[in-house]
Amino acid sequence: MARWPCRMRNRFDHLAKQIGQKALGPSGTTVTQDAINPETQYADLRYEPDPARQGERDRLGLLGRLAACACIIEVYSEAPQAEDFRACLTKHLAAWQQRVRDAKSESKKRNEPPPREDAVASSLWIIAAGAPATLVTKLKLERSPHWPTGIYLFGEDVLRVGIVVASELPRDRTTLLVRLMAAGPLLAPAVKDVATLPPDAYERTIAEPILLQFQNMLGQDSSQDPDEQEFIMAMLKSREEGKAEARTETQANAVLTVLRVRGIAVPDAARQRIVAEKDLEQLKRWLEKAVIASSIAEVIEGAVAGERI
Repeated sequence: MARWPCRMRNRFDHLAKQIGQKALGPSGTTVTQDAINPETQYADLRYEPDPARQGERDRLGLLGRLAACACIIEVYSEAPQAEDFRACLTKHLAAWQQRVRDAKSESKKRNEPPPREDAVASSLWIIAAGAPATLVTKLKLERSPHWPTGIYLFGEDVLRVGIVVASELPRDRTTLLVRLMAAGPLLAPAVKDVATLPPDAYERTIAEPILLQFQNMLGQDSSQDPDEQEFIMAMLKSREEGKAEARTETQANAVLTVLRVRGIAVPDAARQRIVAEKDLEQLKRWLEKAVIASSIAEVIEGAVAGERI
């Protein structure tokens, strides 16, 4: 994942942890920078699902599906190398073994049989912005038919390792949080996808405050890399487009308000056309006509009360 301070592998690391913790926190125990024994190793995210909160995970799309079972999540804003993979695998196995020891100890205290293996299993998910071609070739990784394009599984239930190549994922709402976490060159396009969501969309409520905070942090540093610069530009453009959309929405409401106050009937088709109009100048012209018109047809060319446009 990223390095910060010292650019922590790069600063996208901090962003991924924040999004992952905020998204997964409501549905289970979520720890960032979690220390793993016996050596001092740290997992980017360690997640323990709460079985009673499956509905929360369902709202997260692919991220919720990855977190269906206990796991650690490691994130790379570039393609991980062999050394990175070995480091992740070491942390994963150490965390898994510790989980087994803790479960056995708890069972012994309660004078219960040892836990089933599948009940204490843990998974490793490596989320990578870029395709780790060397790993795919040397480990003979194959895409899983049960997952979206871009997900590779390794070691079956013996190792329980999955690599998520975020650049290969479908660019849709279900993968948005994962693509945001991968960051790097994928962050700016993902920001644009966030901006297209409804204001109350769950993914947007999670990501937007964190993205704004990240933008402000980067803005205080003059040494942004190209991916960070592209992210800042995408955020600025998104904000401007948001302001423009708010202005057209206000103007469309003004047109409808004037027509309502003046008692002019507005059929559904005409209402939909007014609300969908994005040209601010066109809306201004309709508003001027609405002030003096006697029918909807005099405001919008082709509109006839009670008829389709």
